[in-house]
Amino acid sequence: MKYYERTKLLIELIEKKKTGGPSELAKKLQVHKRTVYRILDDLRLSSPYEIIYCKESGGYIFLEKKINR
Repeated sequence: MKYYERTKLLIELIEKKKTGGPSELAKKLQVHKRTVYRILDDLRLSSPYEIIYCKESGGYIFLEKKINR
């Protein structure tokens, strides 16, 4: 899988709330856990949403970014 395809799949998994933890997500994307963090960091820079890990659901979720005034 190429980087773009992995990023697209990651977005889909977050939207469906099916990412699981970092290790599980790395298996789904067929990459190392460190690569998962790198892709998440890139997404956080370009996304209009915050991406956080939710302990309750055991996966990553999108949140609306808060505007600092």
